[in-house]
Amino acid sequence: MENQKRARGRPPKDEVTRTDRTNATAFLGKNNARDRGSYSRHVSTRRLEYTELESIYEGDGLGKKIIDLPNEEMLRCGFEVEGQDGIEDALKLIDAVPAVTRALKWADLFGGSLIVMVVNDGGMLEEPLNENNVREVESLRVYDRWQVTRHKKYTDPSDKRFGKTELFMISPVVGGNPYVVHESRCIAIDGIDVPDRVRERNDGWGNSKLQHIYDQLVKANDAHYWANGLLERAQQAVHGIPGLTNILRSPGGENLIRTRVDLVDMSRSINNAVVIDGEESYDVLSATLTGVPDIIDRLSLALCAVADIPEQLLFGRQVGGLNNNGQSNLESWYAKVGAWQKQRLLPILNRIISILPNSPEEFEVEFKPLWVPSEKEKAETCERKAKTAEIYVNMGALDPSEVRKDIAGDYEIDNVELMPEMPNEEDDVSSA
Repeated sequence: MENQKRARGRPPKDEVTRTDRTNATAFLGKNNARDRGSYSRHVSTRRLEYTELESIYEGDGLGKKIIDLPNEEMLRCGFEVEGQDGIEDALKLIDAVPAVTRALKWADLFGGSLIVMVVNDGGMLEEPLNENNVREVESLRVYDRWQVTRHKKYTDPSDKRFGKTELFMISPVVGGNPYVVHESRCIAIDGIDVPDRVRERNDGWGNSKLQHIYDQLVKANDAHYWANGLLERAQQAVHGIPGLTNILRSPGGENLIRTRVDLVDMSRSINNAVVIDGEESYDVLSATLTGVPDIIDRLSLALCAVADIPEQLLFGRQVGGLNNNGQSNLESWYAKVGAWQKQRLLPILNRIISILPNSPEEFEVEFKPLWVPSEKEKAETCERKAKTAEIYVNMGALDPSEVRKDIAGDYEIDNVELMPEMPNEEDDVSSA
């Protein structure tokens, strides 16, 4: 049958469909030289040098907040060290919290940072740290990655540290000559993770957090800048002068026009009135700003998306909408900060605490809650729990005494056994 169709000059059905689709594609300019999308390519933003990063942090409020907010949030509520008393006081003596916060900021800003732990263990800075002979942790020095050079690497392939840095060369910007320090006396904090080829170009470091959000940061700032320019030109005066072209061509005509316009503006400013010749005209045109706020909001939202910060925190804006107060966004934010605490902050604190003199072999760092519910929220939670318990009791899944024991902690009841027992149905039947 198929051979007969071919003999009659009629192609099979699948070939007809394919031919029609090809013709339609050519007519619409898709997948050919006229297709604009075929020329689109993903091109990475130029690499930001440390001078530009410093300028953004110093002069751009949004850029600085994007760097500071997540790192300050991780240490906003503090932490507790369980295992031995006095550890938190020892951390305060060496200003551990400010140093760690600063190091985390520089890691996000510059793509990496280094904490040099100045430890009195009887050895030199370029020698491995003797943790069994630590007498004192004197201070913590923080350097951004542009002040650090990888001086020597582990070259033994059988070593698990193969390819990693053994010695760092520190070049302080302020006060002091370059010096070499062993990696066991340092805590390296990486920036944003990048592919290995990019990391090799970065001398082993990651990227700045501002690198991948730079385009959106520029767009958001430009949107506010141009919106302010539109606001300045929201009302534009139009002064009609008869024979303007001929006057400008005459000698001194330009000065005459400027003087005339200045006189009109001056009379408007002083008398709140415009006096013109009968043949002249003076109109004030108002420019519409419709749609500008929506564009600013969309660009701001795009910046929040790439910066991974809620809009109400980055811009201080209350999220609108029906039954929407932004609580879900804040809960997601606190969950992210909690994950960052475990992934980035906890290893740094554990390392510092582990080398403190007389530090316990086993300890645990507990971060305090980032969010504390209000009294109203606590009451609403208790109400929901009470309704749930009532449902379970009515259906026979729980006994009232079990519910009393369950809620004892909520109401700070020390000894549940001393609470009077609630009579149940079996006791009522037996007594009857």
